[in-house]
Amino acid sequence: MSRSDRGSITAHAVWVGAALCAVAVIMTQVAVAVRVHHQATSAADLAALAGSRAASAGRDGCAAARDVARRNGARLVRCRMDLGVATVTARRETDRWWGRVWTFEVDARAAPADYVPAGAAGR
Repeated sequence: MSRSDRGSITAHAVWVGAALCAVAVIMTQVAVAVRVHHQATSAADLAALAGSRAASAGRDGCAAARDVARRNGARLVRCRMDLGVATVTARRETDRWWGRVWTFEVDARAAPADYVPAGAAGR
């Protein structure tokens, strides 16, 4: 090894270490985003089920859906009730990452077990 090459391994190791740290940070951010998306999906599904069940029992389906979405860490941005069929959109946001908030909106629909769509009764 010549005198001019001394320390080159250390410099390369620092660069490789920095690159590995950057990849780890990015992968962590992606994992958090996937987790928040799954939480939004769960909140939307549960809210739709709660809304459908409440409407079938004669209660306000959208109020029930809103409450379930809130308890699951999401906000209900849309709710529509049609004969016991609940169609909802839940929104969940991440914390601020590098100056940006990531927002996930998920649609879900649920109907009572005895629901028969129009036009399907004769099948």
